[in-house]
Amino acid sequence: MRILLIDDDQDLCQLTKKVLEMNGYTVDAFFEAASGVKYARQNRPNLILMDIILPGLTGPEIIASLKTDQQFINIPVVFLSALVSGDDVESEGIMVGGLKYQTIGKPYEIDKLLAIVKKYAK
Repeated sequence: MRILLIDDDQDLCQLTKKVLEMNGYTVDAFFEAASGVKYARQNRPNLILMDIILPGLTGPEIIASLKTDQQFINIPVVFLSALVSGDDVESEGIMVGGLKYQTIGKPYEIDKLLAIVKKYAK
């Protein structure tokens, strides 16, 4: 299970990567969108975890771009967001074509994050 993690909060990104790796997942972490997108196109992760608000591109913009490529159609996406009110976020995620799509609020509980990752780890 290869997970792509994109979050501009470097401390949270490193902590999340470490926790996921301690639970047996392979995680490639990026602090900015362009590097994460380039990596995704070259390595096709099994799951994408990403912040919604990133410098340069938003999470939904990244997913809209990736979903134009057929190899990304069925890759689940979990948005990590400090925007706890999920209504707008969920609508935007559905609009960009996220087939398997979920939002988890920041700060998040590690157990909740692990449960969500396990749900998509197939």
